Amino acid sequence: MHRIVLRFWKYILICIVIVTAWISFLQTNMVSPDSHWRYFQALYYSINLFIVGGVDNGFPSGGPGIALGLLWICYFVAPLLTLSFIYQIIQEKILGRISPWFSGHTVICGLGRNGRLIYDLIKEHAPHNHKMVLIEKDANNPRAEMLVKSHTTWWLKEDFTQVPVLRKARVHKADRIYITTNQDLLNLNTMVNVQKLNGDHPDFLCYTHIGNLSLHHIWKETFLREQNYRNVRLFNGYEGVTRRLYHTWVKDGGHLDPKGNIFMILGFGQFGQMLMSQLTNDSSRATSDDIVVVTRKLNFDLKKQKYSWAHSNVCERCNVLMPLEGDIHTPELWNQLAELIRRSAKSAIIFLCRDNDIENLSLSINMKTGGPAELQEATIFCRMYTPTAVEINDILEKSITPHQSRDIILFPMQHELKEAFHDELFDGARRSDRH
Repeated sequence: MHRIVLRFWKYILICIVIVTAWISFLQTNMVSPDSHWRYFQALYYSINLFIVGGVDNGFPSGGPGIALGLLWICYFVAPLLTLSFIYQIIQEKILGRISPWFSGHTVICGLGRNGRLIYDLIKEHAPHNHKMVLIEKDANNPRAEMLVKSHTTWWLKEDFTQVPVLRKARVHKADRIYITTNQDLLNLNTMVNVQKLNGDHPDFLCYTHIGNLSLHHIWKETFLREQNYRNVRLFNGYEGVTRRLYHTWVKDGGHLDPKGNIFMILGFGQFGQMLMSQLTNDSSRATSDDIVVVTRKLNFDLKKQKYSWAHSNVCERCNVLMPLEGDIHTPELWNQLAELIRRSAKSAIIFLCRDNDIENLSLSINMKTGGPAELQEATIFCRMYTPTAVEINDILEKSITPHQSRDIILFPMQHELKEAFHDELFDGARRSDRH
């Protein structure tokens, strides 16, 4: 209900003004007192407020003080609403089709999770009058109202994969371009088109998000070594945020047991895959640790590696166990995890990596309250994207004891992802520019 009111508040206010003015007009002598058409006359006067601002009706008179006061409010509110709609139409239908003569600006392609965080970072660190062009075809984006009101942001509701749209955004005059979606091939195709349009601009940089590690490595070791792509920088949001999770939260947080650990990754999407890469690539750990992946359905690459993992070491300090496939909410799978912990005789660290805050939180609580003893004693890192710390703490306090909640660590992914982007795209970019 709250979202509906925020989205349609102008239309709701128009209805309120019309009804209020209609009732108020009926209380005055501005409409014919005895005519059967007085109700339609009052309705005509009410609608007329939005068209000529009440000039045709005359000023409020001849009625109770409350009715006259409400009419005066409607006389002011109605024209303001009309002007706001006219401004919106001009902004979207007229100005939105005229390419501004931007130069030295920033272009952001895609306004999903990554794009919104990068947009916020630019607003925080760039000069207040820095110009930005956002290319996002979803007109119902959560940031829509804020973007329309911004005087330094031009929002193109078009497809950024199209070369004419990139020309319209004046990428050939831009200083920075961020291609931010989670669709790697689409991002790479856009990056190639951008390079064709902006290859001669010496100070230009194109930051392209690539989620797949293999694709990231291939491009970095081949195409990006060519002179034509000297201005391209690849980045990976999940790689940056999982690095912070492992190094800052797990290692620096003192959660590693020097006697050995068994890491359990529940959910093996991009976040889980990047986290596993962080675990396997850290050769500085003092003891050999175990890693087990739990997923509802194994993808092709995981199936291909399933039978080789049991007899291979990915790195000196990691032993990757056979992956488990099944519903991670079932007691049967919990018992399998508990058995692995018993056999390893190591401290268990569980990562809940799915892209669903409520399910991650619910699963962590259920493990602590109804799981085997090995899971109840484990440290659980619960990935939470939405910043709802107060509500979540209330849930934890009401659902489990303080002793149980002590081992559930909520990982604020949105905040950490923003920090990762700040380090990689701003501080890191400045360091590389200096070198």
